[in-house]
Amino acid sequence: MKVFDLHSDLFTDIAWRRSRGETNVFDRIHYPKLKAGGITAAICVFWVEPAFSKQPYERFQQLLTYVMEDLQTSQHACICHPSQQNGAQPGTEQIQIYLGIEGLTFMEQWNGDTTLSKIENAFASLSEKQMMHAIFAWNEHNFLAAGTGAGSSTERKGLTDYGKVAVRTANRKNWLLDVSHLSETSFWDMYHTSSLPLMASHSNAKSLCDHERNITDDQIKAIARRGGIIGLNAYGEFVHAESPTIDRFIDHAVYIAELVGPEHLAFGFDFIDYLHAYDVGSDFAVYTKGLEDTSKIPCLLKKMSARGFSKEELEAISFHNANQYIQNHLFKGGHIIGTHTYPSR
Repeated sequence: MKVFDLHSDLFTDIAWRRSRGETNVFDRIHYPKLKAGGITAAICVFWVEPAFSKQPYERFQQLLTYVMEDLQTSQHACICHPSQQNGAQPGTEQIQIYLGIEGLTFMEQWNGDTTLSKIENAFASLSEKQMMHAIFAWNEHNFLAAGTGAGSSTERKGLTDYGKVAVRTANRKNWLLDVSHLSETSFWDMYHTSSLPLMASHSNAKSLCDHERNITDDQIKAIARRGGIIGLNAYGEFVHAESPTIDRFIDHAVYIAELVGPEHLAFGFDFIDYLHAYDVGSDFAVYTKGLEDTSKIPCLLKKMSARGFSKEELEAISFHNANQYIQNHLFKGGHIIGTHTYPSR
């Protein structure tokens, strides 16, 4: 069964390995693992690690150089963009890679005489490089938006005026706007500012795991109401506070499917098994038992089938929902509105 992963950090691993002199990283290290898990497409993100928070622009450019050099020599990676007639070559079993960005703090240092011109110039330049997805803030508050994990305050922290300009700019350029990592106030500001549907690429149900990175029922319903999509996150902290297991992960799938329908559900695994070797400035150590890496995806699908998901639903959740959202829904102005009914699981 084909799998579309809406959130992968493998670019971070590529950059660190390239900085140490390694080459052909995607083909050697990641392609075999992706194929073993059935992943045929993924949104892979450029993420400026906390260790480089003092020089975000320089680090972003460094990441861009390392990653693009590796992908351009890859036999197994195909950089894709929905506006272009490109895709994996028939018979090559290439992985379709969509380019995304997790955190836009670096844009404040882009070339331009004003902050507004910096935003416009950055989106223009990045669009030329086939970027098509953005999360405005990671675990920080920046000049565009407030992210989760950056401390609490009684002060309202949502989209700034510049953030609203960035939303409209992204809309004009048909970028995917991703609300994972946004504070709840920023989420609603983006929801009311954007003229296009939103995605939560790697977030779970807050009703089942009360973590600030997860999203509320109202947020889930709002995303679905506009034809958006939600990718389930396998990172342990967002699955269950005390006992993150593959079955707890499936609980989130069942809950969201019954709340808004499985046509709005996908996977955004957020696997981090390859990050522990690097000093990225943050500790990622909470794994979901039974879903630690891509090799466990086939087992997950079997367990989801046993929980009552039909073959048609699993094919949709695994691949077709995400693919349709990207290929048709956003870029052609369509709406993914399902008519299925679903049994209790």
